[in-house]
Amino acid sequence: MEDLVVFRSPDRRHKASFLVNGRESICLAEPVQKGVLVTRFGGMGEVLDQAYFDGGKVESALSAYLGASIKCITVDVDKYEGVVVKASCTSCNGVVMRELDSKKPEEILEVPVIPLFTCSSCGKRFYNMSDSYLRKLVEQNRDMFEKDDIMEKERDGDAFINTLNENIIRVFASKKISRLVIEK
Repeated sequence: MEDLVVFRSPDRRHKASFLVNGRESICLAEPVQKGVLVTRFGGMGEVLDQAYFDGGKVESALSAYLGASIKCITVDVDKYEGVVVKASCTSCNGVVMRELDSKKPEEILEVPVIPLFTCSSCGKRFYNMSDSYLRKLVEQNRDMFEKDDIMEKERDGDAFINTLNENIIRVFASKKISRLVIEK
């Protein structure tokens, strides 16, 4: 069993950093009004995965997400430090942060399916979604798609994801929400 140090802030957010295939990952578990949101980020602050657990405790949700082979050792910290996003605002070059980091957990009424970010200077909004995140989202929500869509996905998964991305870009562009460009 592998030990993982998890930092618990006074607002009950639990955050841990670890390596996956030699790359940094950050796992954040936070209570929201009706459950627990667990999000895994890459080392640049990009969202890799997100899972929602209905009801329950943060510790239980984090353990369920990480799996039985991980033993969490909890360390209390003085305050929550948000996830660092390696991206700058395309409008003003300001600092971009995850929208949920600007709220207290008890204020989070709804969890966006597509993670949202905001410039701390000008307020411009961004969305962040990798192709791998979108693929997981489709697999976990197959019932949301028409039979023809699923057949197209099975026939040519890459083309299906590209089409889905194009549709998402159009929807967010109409709301003046840009795609977040992570710095490399």
